[in-house]
Amino acid sequence: MHRPHLLPQSARLAAALLAVLAVLLPAAPAWAHNALRESTPSRDARVPSAPRQVELVFAERLDPQFTTIAVTGPGDAAVTAGAPAVSGTRATQPVNPDLPAGEYTVSYRVVSVDGHPVQGSFAFTVTSTPTRSASPTPSATISPPSAAPAAAAAAQTDNADGGSGAAVVVAVLAVAAAGAGVLIRRVRAGRR
Repeated sequence: MHRPHLLPQSARLAAALLAVLAVLLPAAPAWAHNALRESTPSRDARVPSAPRQVELVFAERLDPQFTTIAVTGPGDAAVTAGAPAVSGTRATQPVNPDLPAGEYTVSYRVVSVDGHPVQGSFAFTVTSTPTRSASPTPSATISPPSAAPAAAAAAQTDNADGGSGAAVVVAVLAVAAAGAGVLIRRVRAGRR
């Protein structure tokens, strides 16, 4: 028995599956990683006086345990004063108040709450030296990220379930596999 309507119905099913894939796959957030959105001072800024802190704002929430910010000045001198404070997507790093004129580099390494590490750096310039004569403030430094936090971040990344994006991908693949199975059975049944 010949069923000419079977192939068009199978084609409609395949088109529906492709439409579902096209809608769901771009929405998978697990593929997006955190990124620096803004900073104060901003990248390549020229500021007339030294800031009291550097503030970084990211696209996603940060894990305070794995947030490191280092600020270095002329001659690679560390100018940070204490540990960074983290609140949601915002990290604030205090710096020594009497910074001389010169170029400063902000280096950061952060881990989002989903376990993805992100790092980068940028520079800003202080254009004038403070005029008041005060005793220098001792410098507190932040050591570069050690292997222990990096290993913990990697373990956190490895143990993360990928968030809802991974679940969407698995669901889409399951639907696609089921649809392909139905399509193959119908085409085979039509050949008999």
